[in-house]
Amino acid sequence: MSFGFARLIQICICSLVGANVLLPAPSFALAPKKLAPIQNCAGAQASRTREEYEAEQRVIKKGESLMRSGRLQEAIEYLRAELAQNPRSAVMNFELGNAFLRSRDFTSAIERYQQAVRLRNPFPEACLNAAYACMDAGMELQAIPWFHKYLRENPNSERAKDVEAELLVAHAKAQMKEKRNFDAKQTLERALQIAPRSDLVLFTLARVRSELGDTQGAIRAYEEILQINPKHSAALINMAECYQTSGQLLQAVSWLKKYAAGNPDAKDIGQIQNLITALTEKSAEQKSDPQALDYAGSITESGRFYRWPPNRLPIKVWVSQGEGVAGFKPEFRNSFFDALNSWMKAGQGRLQYVLVEAKEQADLTAEWTGDPYDVKPTGHNVEQGVCMLKSVDRGRNFVEIDRADIRILTIDRNNQQPLSDDEMKKTCLHELGHAMGLQGHSTNNHDIMFFSLSNTNWPVLSKRDRATLFMIYQHYRPLVSVQQ
Repeated sequence: MSFGFARLIQICICSLVGANVLLPAPSFALAPKKLAPIQNCAGAQASRTREEYEAEQRVIKKGESLMRSGRLQEAIEYLRAELAQNPRSAVMNFELGNAFLRSRDFTSAIERYQQAVRLRNPFPEACLNAAYACMDAGMELQAIPWFHKYLRENPNSERAKDVEAELLVAHAKAQMKEKRNFDAKQTLERALQIAPRSDLVLFTLARVRSELGDTQGAIRAYEEILQINPKHSAALINMAECYQTSGQLLQAVSWLKKYAAGNPDAKDIGQIQNLITALTEKSAEQKSDPQALDYAGSITESGRFYRWPPNRLPIKVWVSQGEGVAGFKPEFRNSFFDALNSWMKAGQGRLQYVLVEAKEQADLTAEWTGDPYDVKPTGHNVEQGVCMLKSVDRGRNFVEIDRADIRILTIDRNNQQPLSDDEMKKTCLHELGHAMGLQGHSTNNHDIMFFSLSNTNWPVLSKRDRATLFMIYQHYRPLVSVQQ
């Protein structure tokens, strides 16, 4: 089975191979900063009486008090009502924008900041928070003009250097979306020269280093963040991801425990505890060299492995149409068959399948589900897919597979969004690997059968995946000719 987490952050892309789900962590995107007090300029107040100004300040103070106490919806309703009485108050629009931003209603927040700037220009705090709202919404290109406006109007601000670095982060994130990770790395290195102690810059740099396969470089960046802020929860989580990606499961568990100790009331604490248990169990199963030509040691039990017996070939396969399943897309069946054909090709003609019309006629079945509890056979509430085997032990040097039933979750288990085609193919490849007899996990993060927090592989079989499968079936007579 493969394990995974729901996506709760934008930068920390930590998924389990075959699961395409992400590790929970605080938001990466530029968080709303604690802004300096709004400066009250005489020109802005000249047309108003002192009583009007003081009334406005009372409204702002109450709105901020409601937000600090976590009563965001109450703050929004209160500020809306007051703004209806004083629609040309730039500061009230700004505070309402802050309330929307804290409640993660980014569209409404941006609208309020835009109105604040229309009513009072320049309004540096509104410009900056508009940029942050765009970043939190994943709209980096829209954030860039707001950063530029702030810097153009406030070149000598004590925050100018930090904002210049944040502007470069926006450019880097846009580059990452275009898969221009090397360009993003160079952009972030420029940002680091401007703001060497910015946890935002370091965090984004760690992410792009991970994308480029530089796990040790990512670890160094997270270490710098934790020197600045030892309680940086996202860095703790991602340190665990990096060590797990490199196959060092016990070190990953250690970092997860640090996160759990520092965040006992976190919403994801249950998932983290499940993962600690799962990784601890997996650490005891690591038996193969991650640099070897295959990972045979990880898929054998007492020197024996699982495989389909020759008299059960070709494998009779039935795949559900997915009708009525939440999150299902017809393309998912294509991903499944692409994955199945990849494993057939890896067998170099020694494996073959035929489709059957009825589930009862099949030896291998595949079904889709939109319910996470349908893929929870181990008690760990982290699975994205599961393969359940029935086998027959005849005392030979292998255990015969009698039947394989695969069940795949069509949605990310927390955000309820359908998986992408690539992520679904990874899930199918992983679960079908188990169905073909690979009853274990690789210790190399480039293999599709790697038990991983990190989405570090492509939706294809690695050389080691193919070599391990062929090792199982190498003595079988080819059923079909294969073009090499």
